[in-house]
Amino acid sequence: MKKRLLSLLLILVLALSLFPAALAVSGISDVPADAAYAPAVEWCREQGLMNGVSADRFDPEGTLTRAMLATVLYRAEGTPAVTDASGYTDVSAGNWYTDAVLWASGADLLQGYGGGYFGPNDPVSVEMLDIVMARYRGELPTWAGDPARAVPATRAQVAVALYENLGWEETTRGGKVLVAYFSATGTTRGAAERVQAATGGDLFEIVPAVAYTSADLDYNDSASRSQMEQRDPAARPAVSGAVEGMDGYGVVFLGYPIWNGRPPRIISTFLESYDFTGKTIVPFCTSGGSGFSDSGLHELASGATWAEGRRLNSASQDAVTQWVDGLQLSFKEETTMKLTVTNGNTSVVFKLNDSPAARSLAGQLPLTLDVRPFSFNEQTFYPPTALDTTGTPDITSAQAGTLAYYAPWRDVVMFYGSFSGGGRGVLFELGQAVEGADAIRELSGTITITAK
Repeated sequence: MKKRLLSLLLILVLALSLFPAALAVSGISDVPADAAYAPAVEWCREQGLMNGVSADRFDPEGTLTRAMLATVLYRAEGTPAVTDASGYTDVSAGNWYTDAVLWASGADLLQGYGGGYFGPNDPVSVEMLDIVMARYRGELPTWAGDPARAVPATRAQVAVALYENLGWEETTRGGKVLVAYFSATGTTRGAAERVQAATGGDLFEIVPAVAYTSADLDYNDSASRSQMEQRDPAARPAVSGAVEGMDGYGVVFLGYPIWNGRPPRIISTFLESYDFTGKTIVPFCTSGGSGFSDSGLHELASGATWAEGRRLNSASQDAVTQWVDGLQLSFKEETTMKLTVTNGNTSVVFKLNDSPAARSLAGQLPLTLDVRPFSFNEQTFYPPTALDTTGTPDITSAQAGTLAYYAPWRDVVMFYGSFSGGGRGVLFELGQAVEGADAIRELSGTITITAK
């Protein structure tokens, strides 16, 4: 048996020597392109958040100081102005990190040790990194003092944490909210731009195929185009252009002026041009004297969920942002990422939830690894890096199609049968199969996992 193992080991070493090392990330010699953290490093460099330690080295196994982490997050926020004087004896004015440290401390992300000491040159530990990123997400984490996580975090780990927490938000929230508006005089356009700024969504102007003239908009003339359209429930003014990729939007903010106490008929044209089933529509309006109205619109998109609308004539950016936040719409939840597990001609598509563990898994894609059957109802695989379960809902039972993470063994579980009777705090839900759930039990050998 020992000779067989030694022979196999020798064959493996010889085989590996025949193949060149994987190509590195563009411009960086010490980050292999097939490394699990490579996409995160590439994204951080593209965003200008983390640069290398030299022109061609990132030093993925190196450490990051507290001042460096504060600076990275400060850059992510657009380097806002800082006017407060330093209250730390070891953070003097004029240092490259001074503003970042004061901002991070004021935002309760990264605070000092007490006694006027911040420790800008101290390394960031794994637990400290987790705590800071949880605070950045708006959570209230507790410090566990875990010795195993007291070790310094590597630069690669920091890059992955940034990618999972900032990169995910950018790709899901920003591109999946649509702000569509019709503006005859420009007033509604201004309101729509403030809504766009508050949501990070995509802006689309509903442009009439035949533009409205001043005479068309004369509400004192009963024979004007706008007045005639408003009196005719069947009027459907043609729209020029169309929304590209409407199926990809989960939330649609819909803006318009009020004509004769109700939305213009061109809004009816817009609503009848697309399938809004499963989407959330948030109406907003402007008007010269009328209040808010979405009269006659709901029945044109009955498959949608209609949120409470608002008149935004002179609302400031802060007021619009507060209104949007008060709607408590989860843009990420509407646009959750999907992953595809492929095995030969078989594929299973899972819809991920918006948990730190799911983002941890998504940040490691694509992956090619072995699937392993377990018990009578599970297929499992082991991601290269353990998933962050902070704030992830734990489960004690599962159904066929559930995707979960078993923390004690650090494996991802794809259930093809029901499960119950588990303990608390060990199994964490990542998502559910939305396509091919019946094929989970057939997976075998090597699987490829990609973002969908």
